[in-house]
Amino acid sequence: MFSMTGFAVWPIYLIDLQLLWNLSNSEAGWVSGSFYIGYVIATPFLVSLTDTFDARKLYFFSSLLGCLGLFLFSFFASNAINASIYWSLVGAGLAGTYMPGLQILNSRLDKVSREKFVAVYTSFFGLGVAFSFSIFGLLKSYDISWENAFLFASLILFLSAFPLLLFSGDEIEERQKKKYEGIIRVIIPIFATFKNKKALPFILGYGGHTYELFGFRSWTFPCILFLSNYFNASVSDAFIANSIGLMGFLGIFASIYGAKYCIGKDRARIVSKMGLLCFIGSILTAISFWISFWLALLMLFIYNALIVLDSGSLTTGTVVNGKPEDRGVRLALHSMVGFFGGALGGPVIGFVLDNFGGQTSHLAWFISFLCLGFGSLFSTLIFKYYLSRN
Repeated sequence: MFSMTGFAVWPIYLIDLQLLWNLSNSEAGWVSGSFYIGYVIATPFLVSLTDTFDARKLYFFSSLLGCLGLFLFSFFASNAINASIYWSLVGAGLAGTYMPGLQILNSRLDKVSREKFVAVYTSFFGLGVAFSFSIFGLLKSYDISWENAFLFASLILFLSAFPLLLFSGDEIEERQKKKYEGIIRVIIPIFATFKNKKALPFILGYGGHTYELFGFRSWTFPCILFLSNYFNASVSDAFIANSIGLMGFLGIFASIYGAKYCIGKDRARIVSKMGLLCFIGSILTAISFWISFWLALLMLFIYNALIVLDSGSLTTGTVVNGKPEDRGVRLALHSMVGFFGGALGGPVIGFVLDNFGGQTSHLAWFISFLCLGFGSLFSTLIFKYYLSRN
């Protein structure tokens, strides 16, 4: 959770920095997307190496990498280009803490416990998001500068690097000894995962899921700010940030419930239906923007829960459909595809906003959230195709 402290700093300060650096919505969207681009680039190196090396050391190194990105952003970011470079380092750091953190857990659980607790672990991604939005929303409400906010996030991430390295205990799963043969030999098996027809729909579906989820998280703060101004609702920045944090917190329970519901059932068929339900939720949420602020806020809570409902199930599907010795490369491809989708979410919404009237346009936000729903629709269609072939 603490390794994700910096996650919300950019979304919280997005509007301020957009005005300060004179960025278009598309440029701001690309800065948002650079986080996930960094994640995608780093994933094949950092996650696949967990099949060869102790994931705790990779986790430690990656925490320091993310810390460096936040530190550089605090002192040197001044435009869309260098901000994207520094923000991508933070994303690369997450690549080496999120799934390698899961591998630390996997190697310390038996098979039965693994199916249960993978969903718990992935749902705590939402708790990390909630914590980040809440703390930086609070700092912004006290007029803490963006430079100091990024520096504070860097300090927290630095401190979070040590506990897992020192106190995570011994592995109970016997590690298959592999000789490190260079990074190219490490990466090649990742693409062989495309031959795993049971895991592949969960991997591709995760791409649609993260496109929707991270597009939502990148732009929800400006969206709620627009809605509050449009409907003359007197709410503070801290209220908006804490609302988004609460969405992330409640999403934990939605994700755990969704994963638990799938245990012992046809996971692919259920996840397909979850995706369709989420697509419908995106349409209803977009419609609510025309009615009232409080209804729209309620629908954003519901829509967030629908987005994360299949999150744990998608990752569990990838974990359990294959052999233990290649689980790291499966999770690497899972993360690469997923966060490639996440990298597109922010820029797509920025593009829509720029071309349909900007952040003060009702129509632009309406179309933006319809476009977000295409992520869950894509996931549904992937599983429909898979089920029709099997």
